[in-house]
Amino acid sequence: MSSTRRQTPIPRRRAVNPDFESEVETDSHAAFESIFEQHWEPICRALYRLLGDWDEAEDLALETFLQFYRRPPADRSSPAGWLYRVATNLGFNALRARKRRQRYEQQAGEQVMQAAAPADPAADVERGEDRARVRQALQSIKPRSARILLLRYSGLAYAEIAAALEIAPGSVGTLLARAEREFEEAFR
Repeated sequence: MSSTRRQTPIPRRRAVNPDFESEVETDSHAAFESIFEQHWEPICRALYRLLGDWDEAEDLALETFLQFYRRPPADRSSPAGWLYRVATNLGFNALRARKRRQRYEQQAGEQVMQAAAPADPAADVERGEDRARVRQALQSIKPRSARILLLRYSGLAYAEIAAALEIAPGSVGTLLARAEREFEEAFR
């Protein structure tokens, strides 16, 4: 945090009709400059206390004064309350956005860590051995039994299995039970 006061340029508004707005703009611009000079640093300090980041505090203070410049409150005799209310609302919005962003980043980081987690070599070897034993058992049973087991454990319904194997739908349950017993004996 710098101890010297930073000079921030005052936003300038272009007049749509210079003949009509020149006097109004000059008066309102001078009033805005006075309010800006008087409240800039206190608003920045209040936002800094809320956010803990001086650069972000200055950004939100600029946003506060920009809102004041574009749409000043109806009662401009005491702008401090309006400025502090808008600044703190912007500050709380920034804190909520920061919290959401941290939560999303945390979730994304956890997903990346889970996806990139090193595999357990012992578990990989065990799964490979189990697959080999399952393949051996499927090769040793009747081909129709192996096909019915593969279709059922691939998620097909009885009617779909019956259509795929060209058998009666009512016999799928019995054939599946026989195939499971056959597989169990072969797997042991």
